[in-house]
Formats: sequence, C-alpha cells, structure tokens
Amino acid sequence: MSNCKQCNTGFEITDDDRRFLKMFDAPDPSMCFKCRLQRRMAFYNRRTLYKRKCDLTGKPIISVFSPDKPFKTYNTRDWFSDKWDPMEYGKDFDFSRPFFEQFSELYQTVPQNGLALLGDNINSDYTNDNYKLKDCYLVFDGESGESCFYGETFVAIKNCVDFLFLFESELCYECITCRNCYSLKYSRFCKNCSDSWFLRDCIGCKNCFGCADLHQKEYHIFNEPKSKGEYEKFIADFKSGDRRVIEEMRKRTEAFIATQPVKAMHGVQNINVVGDNLSNCKNAYFCFDSNNLQDCRYCTDCALPAKDCMDVHVWGDNMEQCYNSALTGVDSRRIMGGYYVAQGCSDVYYSVWCTRNSKNLLGCVGLKHKEYCIFNKQYSKEEYIELKTRIIEHMKKTGEWGEYFPPEISAYGYNETEAYLHFPLTKEEVLKKGWKWCDFETEIRADKTVPADRLPDDIKDIPADILNWAIACEKSDKPFKIVSQELAFYRKHNLPIPRRHPDQRHWDRMKLKNPYKLWNRKCDKCQSDIQTTYAPDRPEKVYCESCYLKEVY
Repeated sequence: MSNCKQCNTGFEITDDDRRFLKMFDAPDPSMCFKCRLQRRMAFYNRRTLYKRKCDLTGKPIISVFSPDKPFKTYNTRDWFSDKWDPMEYGKDFDFSRPFFEQFSELYQTVPQNGLALLGDNINSDYTNDNYKLKDCYLVFDGESGESCFYGETFVAIKNCVDFLFLFESELCYECITCRNCYSLKYSRFCKNCSDSWFLRDCIGCKNCFGCADLHQKEYHIFNEPKSKGEYEKFIADFKSGDRRVIEEMRKRTEAFIATQPVKAMHGVQNINVVGDNLSNCKNAYFCFDSNNLQDCRYCTDCALPAKDCMDVHVWGDNMEQCYNSALTGVDSRRIMGGYYVAQGCSDVYYSVWCTRNSKNLLGCVGLKHKEYCIFNKQYSKEEYIELKTRIIEHMKKTGEWGEYFPPEISAYGYNETEAYLHFPLTKEEVLKKGWKWCDFETEIRADKTVPADRLPDDIKDIPADILNWAIACEKSDKPFKIVSQELAFYRKHNLPIPRRHPDQRHWDRMKLKNPYKLWNRKCDKCQSDIQTTYAPDRPEKVYCESCYLKEVY
C-alpha cells in the first residue's frame, strides 16, 4: 500500500501495475486512482462552449476557450491548415528548471484549436469532441450522430435527445448506457429494447413499461404480463406530454424498480473484468464506461477498442500501449502523458494536440506529421534520442516523469472541466490549491426570461414563440433556450418541455450512474464476496452474477 500524495488515502499498487510501468520505465504512481483521474479530467473541457473570434481570421467561431483566455485560438479548420506553423514557437529545454513549468510556457504560446473535431461536421456548430455529425446540437464525445441534441458519449445514433452513453440507437429520449435500442424513453442499462418506457436492466424487450431485469419480454407493465389490448389501452391513456404525469410516473417507476435486484456490475460478454459499465472486455481491471478493452487497467470512457493501456481517460479506437493520457486514440501507440494525441501517433510523450502520424515527440504542442521534435524544435534522430534521454532523467529527479500535467497549467478553469463534474470543488477550494477558475459568463439574448414553473405543463399548450424566450432553470436558475428542432421532437413524440438547463439535466443523468469507485460487500442473495460500484449503505439489493442470472431467467 502507498499513500496518495494529494489526498493521503492509502491505495494499492499491484505487480501487474508494475509490469505495465516497465514499458515506460515509469515509477509507481504517487496518487490514488481517483486523484490521477481528477488530474487528467482537469485538463479536459468537454462541454463548455463560448462564442469568440478566431485569432487568425477574425471571424466569429464557437470554441471551448472563453474570450478572456490569454492565448490565441483558431477555428478548427484553420488550425489544421498550413496557414501557420507550430514549429515557429519552438524553444530549447532548460535543465535548470522543471519540465512542467517550461511546458506550460510553450502550451500558452502555441495557438489553440478552438474545438476538438477530427473532420467536418454538417450543421453541427455547437458541439465538441465529435466526428461525423449531421444536424446535431450540444452533443459531446461521440462519433456518427444525426439529428441528436443534448447528449454525451455515443456512437452511431440518430434522432436521440438527452442521453448519456448511447450506442447504435435511434429515437431514444432520456436514456443512459443503452445499446441497440429504438424508441426507448426514460430508461437505463438496456440492450436491444424498443418501443418502451421507464426500463432498467432489460434486454431484448419491446412494448414494456416501468420494468426491470426483464429479458425477451413484450407487453409487460411493472414486470406484470399484459395482453396486447391491455397494454395498448394503458399507453393510450398515458398522457406522456404532461409534465405532471411524467413526474408522477417517474417516481412510481423508481419506487418499483428499487424493489428489484441489481447486478453487481453492469456489462455483457466480459471475461475477467473488474469495474462497471463494461462490454466485450477481457482482462480489464478497475475500468469503467468502456467497450472492447483487452489487458487494460484504470481506463475510463474508452468507448472504442483499446489494448494494453493503463490510466487512459477517453477514446480508444485501436489504441495500444498508452499510459496516463486523456483523449487518445485512432491507431495510436505508446503514448504517455498525452492530451489529444491521436490519429496514428506513436512514441509521443507529454504532448498536447499532436496528430496525424506524428511520432517520437517529447513536450510538443500542435504538431502534425512530425518526427524527432522536442518542445516544437526539430532534431536529428541521434540528437533526439540523446536529448530525450537527458530530459527523462531530469524529470525523474524532479519527480515529474510518470505524473500527468498538473491542473495549474491547464488551459481551462477547473469549473469548465470534467473534473468539476466528477470531483466538485468550490471556487475557494480550487484557488487554494493553486488551480484556475473561470468566471466568464455567456450572455443569452431573448425577448424575455420565463421561470420554468410558469411554463404550461402539457406540450400541446406550449406556444411557438417559446423559441424566443429564455427559460430560468428550476434548479439552478441558469437561463437556457429551446431550439426549433428540439421543440419539433417533443411535439412529435408527445413529450413535455424540459424545465432544467441542459447542464443540470446532464448532471441529473450522471447521478443515475454509479461513481468510478468500487466497494467490497456481500451478495444480498448468497452472501458471497463481490466488488461493486454500489456502496454498502445503499438500499439496492445487489446480487453477484450467478444469483442475478438465476433471478432473471
């Protein structure tokens, strides 16, 4: 056991951890899993967007960087173009100073990419960290989406609204961690389900309502079988467009679902895994919200395949042998301490936004198709190897080698990043640590601002000019607007207008997921030892895999 240098909590370093670390000649981690993850997340602004001007062309753009940030920001297409050269910002390494201090100076000097986009999207300006989008609005961390709004982490979805971890699905609303679903609403942890409402942990179900733990069922209400006519009459009488009816039914279904057992770990087709929300994984230890991992450790939100990786937050897609990085993927190999290092990169260390087959880089920012560079300066192969070796030894002496970039040098305020969502801190707590905070507020222009509780309850009573109003969130009082495509979706599917800001709705969905933490407890059926994301003091009946399968089949 070791004590975390940040929170002083004891944590285990296993022999398997050390075998992996030998690949990078890295020391034992100095922080626990939680603090290591927080550090990576503090570098990542996924969903806070601003209007500003491109510092290269002067044209208005949407960006993850607020206008008051002290560095240049370019439109994504211009940033990837040949209109500027990141090598012009190169600098020599000073062995009398720490690495991170010098890297921060380079990082703040090189122009930033306004949005994390790897290709051109169609009519999807207000999005970030996406690829292959069409007609989307405020969706983040995904690939292949069409006509989708207000969601995060997805692959291959269409006509979906207000979602979290959604894959190969269509016409889904308020769904969390669902896969291959169609016309599913207010549901979570479901697979291959369709035309259903308020489901939890169901597989292959259709025309079901308020059910949990059902497999291959149809025409069920609160787990009770009904005739087709009975079910259709129930749905016909269900006034889904009325907010009061929805809230009453949500409470009723949550009360019923709470009486049904839950499996210690969510996931399917896994072999030798520890964590939660894992699918098609093998030998994945302490991993969460990921798919198709093999021989990985402490990886989170890697929705696409990865192999032999440790301490990586977000991405995958044929990623191998990567360590202590965030936003890494697309055929990348041997990346350590990277942030947005992707698209065929290899042997890249402590670099940011280096892409397109770059390799053999150390401490670089914004490079494309480059090799043998340190702090954005070009070297010969021999010079690179000699200088890289010296810098690594220097970083070992300063205690920086193996650590992730400190939050102090992040380009964002802590409250703009994913860390704020998963590890909330007050402004005072953040500043006391020496980290950054962003006070910039985006102004919303509207004909008038209406408190959420003044809105009509039923969608049929919502006037068309709501598109010109700002709505004050019922929880945070933060104003937000409804867009025309969104209103059309609610009307078509007879759903009430949301009364909470999109960020608040996202936070509400996150609360329905368990944290990135495991507890030891007993199976509530057979009393065998289990590891689970359900804390021992929670009210759910938590079953081991064997007992759960016996219960539902």
